[in-house]
Amino acid sequence: MMKKFFLTVVFILTSGWAYSQQTKRTIDYQYFRNENSYYAYELFKNNDAEKNNQLMINFSVNVNYKKVDKIYIKSKDIEFKMKFKEREETVKTDNPEQKFFPIIFNGDDLVAMKLPCETQIIFKLDNGLQYTLPLNNCNIIEFMKKN
Repeated sequence: MMKKFFLTVVFILTSGWAYSQQTKRTIDYQYFRNENSYYAYELFKNNDAEKNNQLMINFSVNVNYKKVDKIYIKSKDIEFKMKFKEREETVKTDNPEQKFFPIIFNGDDLVAMKLPCETQIIFKLDNGLQYTLPLNNCNIIEFMKKN
């Protein structure tokens, strides 16, 4: 009886630890939707990136494109080009119309810009289209301070 209890506890603890190693912490999520268009981003940090300030974005849109060429952070009349890289992973979805582009960047770059809370993020695609969504810079700064 005691052996079963001990094995059950070890299994539960191991399962919980394994699950926590695979989770991500979402910082921000924004989207736009109307009858013809949908685009969104999710800003997050993977738990396996604890030791550095790498943040990730999953950008999705329902148009055909190959890559995101540029990302800008805009506040009033000031516009900064953000340095980023494409992550080598596939984002799975049940909607075949959605195209995802996984991005990784250094969160310290955003903090160093010293922007106000209310900013915008602009995704410029290789097909010439661009998509603008709100970005709360203060959420990112708070998250970076805590981690």
